[in-house]
Amino acid sequence: MPDFPLTERFLHALARAHHWHAGQYRKVPEGEMATVPYLSHLLGVASIALEFGATENEAIAALLHDALEDGPENIQTDVARRGETREELRRVIRQEFGEQVERLVVGATEDTALIEGRKAPWPERKKAYLQKLIRTENPESAASLLVSASDKLHNARAILADVLTFGATPQSRAPFFDRFNAGQTGTLQYYRLLVRAYRRAPGAHGQPRLQALIAELDRTVTALEQACGVQEEQVAAYPLLR
Repeated sequence: MPDFPLTERFLHALARAHHWHAGQYRKVPEGEMATVPYLSHLLGVASIALEFGATENEAIAALLHDALEDGPENIQTDVARRGETREELRRVIRQEFGEQVERLVVGATEDTALIEGRKAPWPERKKAYLQKLIRTENPESAASLLVSASDKLHNARAILADVLTFGATPQSRAPFFDRFNAGQTGTLQYYRLLVRAYRRAPGAHGQPRLQALIAELDRTVTALEQACGVQEEQVAAYPLLR
């Protein structure tokens, strides 16, 4: 029997994720109290990645995949210093978990620079990330795509569960989509374009486990579109991210 694939490094990464995202919760509709720790998402992403064949480094990157995007905002109250904080977190990841984990976390991070310590506008960030997925081609691109797609699948499943449970009508769905920057239209379009980007990404070619993950994301996004009463081509043609 092979050695168990998760070591103390994974537990250390979990502790880091807990520290960097302490006090952070999953988004909820306006007026509701957030009760689900954000760490649940990170654990979910790592779980999906492992189910689709992740190595320990890839699973660690899954735990830490949001550190560079959300960590500075969560732990640095001084907006002007969040750029410095992002670089510090990146240095810690490199020193404690190695250069491959650092590269995988960077690969899962939106490249757009902070503007006065804040994230760039939503459409700008998402369009840049879609292009990043398509153009990335290096020996680790499959691993980077695995971490990224695991993240998106966990999010898509959570949105679908909310819509199926509470969103039988457009009016009842609205509060759940309003928690996202682009509402229902932008959210649905982004996830549909993500599926297409993953399928086009050079790193996904010849990777059966990764292809299976992308197929599962496609099925989930299709179910979400159907639950919202729209079709794939209609969603992809929305103007926001074209």
